[in-house]
Amino acid sequence: MTDMEILQLFLDAQEWQLFECKRAAIQPAKLLETVVAFANTDGGFLVVGLEDPTKAQGEKRLVGISENLSNVSDFLKLIEKEIDPPLVLWNKFELDITNINKAQDKLLTVNIKKSNDLHSLKKGDTFVRRGHQNIKIGSSEIMRLKYEKGAIKFESELSGEKLLEDLDIDLLVTYKRDTQSEGLDNWQFLKDNGLAARLNGSYELTKAGILLFGRNPSVSLGSKCGIKISHYYGTKPSYSGQPNFVRRPFTIEGPLLHQIEKCLEYFRNVVTSSPPKLSGASFKPSFLIPEWAFQEAVTNAVIHRNYFVQDDIQVRFFDDRVEIESPGSFPGHITISNIRSERFARNPLILRTLNRFKSAPNLDIGEGVDRMFKVMMEHNLYEPLYFPPYIRPNSVLLFLLNLQRIEYWDTVSKYLDEHYSITNNKAREITGVNDTIKMSRLLKLWAIKGLLEKIEKGFKGHVYYKKVGVDIPNKFDKAFAGGGENGTKGSLFP
Repeated sequence: MTDMEILQLFLDAQEWQLFECKRAAIQPAKLLETVVAFANTDGGFLVVGLEDPTKAQGEKRLVGISENLSNVSDFLKLIEKEIDPPLVLWNKFELDITNINKAQDKLLTVNIKKSNDLHSLKKGDTFVRRGHQNIKIGSSEIMRLKYEKGAIKFESELSGEKLLEDLDIDLLVTYKRDTQSEGLDNWQFLKDNGLAARLNGSYELTKAGILLFGRNPSVSLGSKCGIKISHYYGTKPSYSGQPNFVRRPFTIEGPLLHQIEKCLEYFRNVVTSSPPKLSGASFKPSFLIPEWAFQEAVTNAVIHRNYFVQDDIQVRFFDDRVEIESPGSFPGHITISNIRSERFARNPLILRTLNRFKSAPNLDIGEGVDRMFKVMMEHNLYEPLYFPPYIRPNSVLLFLLNLQRIEYWDTVSKYLDEHYSITNNKAREITGVNDTIKMSRLLKLWAIKGLLEKIEKGFKGHVYYKKVGVDIPNKFDKAFAGGGENGTKGSLFP
């Protein structure tokens, strides 16, 4: 991206979950709160030297960091000294501007990545980002976030269960056979694999041991940790009159491997029982989502969900999509932007154990999510759609759309990957659709299906669309590519 394109994105952006702008006259300690809040939530961009969009418009917002260079310098020093544990995933970038006084100046942009750790100011305060505000949190929320990020491992905690009678012994025998460990004592084998611990001369199962081999983990742990299946006629639930269920919702419980297998079995039944549709001269299935994509989505939900949250994974079937929603937000440093390429296991024991079954539902080679995208595209279906945390807080919501891609979408999608936003006029220009109304209907259809989000700039006639979950900071990331940690461009500061 050019400097002018980046600057225009700054001027277009409103303050919100992933973006904040402040004048350089602000106290450095207040800027530090935003840095901590971004790191503890979903990351974000803090631009210093740019006026709040509610106080000025357009180029009148370009105040510049020369307003108080001392504050800016102090702020950068505080990032290094006053955050505990120290912040690692961040960098800075300076952009040349002409300020409101027609003088050459700069904007300082600090790019804070979502962190695997939970950070606090050394004076003791901890902040998270909610909307356009930094919120100070207390001890209970701090504990929840530590589980959320994987800083505390729920799976490694002791369960209180000291008897093997409540385990699915047949499944344990299968696992031992699959790992060539038949001759080992059960308790010793479980301990060696992190599924039990020995304390004061006796063994006790960890919570991972219960989840993986317990006959009913939900009962043993006193928590919801199953998969709830809801199947609807049509494309949305009916909240009045007769519920539009294909069958009464039900919950799959038991060892995690069996949960995945039973969920996959229900998926197969949906595929085989779906009415065929006439396409050209032949009938084709009306349910088009490939089994492997569904299996990967459900397996990821089971492996990476936050088991500290007492709720079941929700799998919802509709005519035009399947929704998979798992408790807990994205683990560690994972975001929608990097989920196809980055890896982080909130529950490494569960991941490892499931992978070692010969009938493993997961490959554990770091390519599952990316392959899911490719498999959907190979079947000419829309790519999987992850919803950002600000739309679906405290959960990971994934749509697998049961819809054939429209040819125009490929052109629009590629344009958005490069340019972030698109207007009706630009969409017509790149697709060759001459009819404004037709293109408007297509854009609205893609918005209804969850592929696009409509943005209204606040004054008549200025409307554009962007991909759901692809935000302005994602575009800024490209400007930082190759800069390395704390890399700068035209920096005034070391």
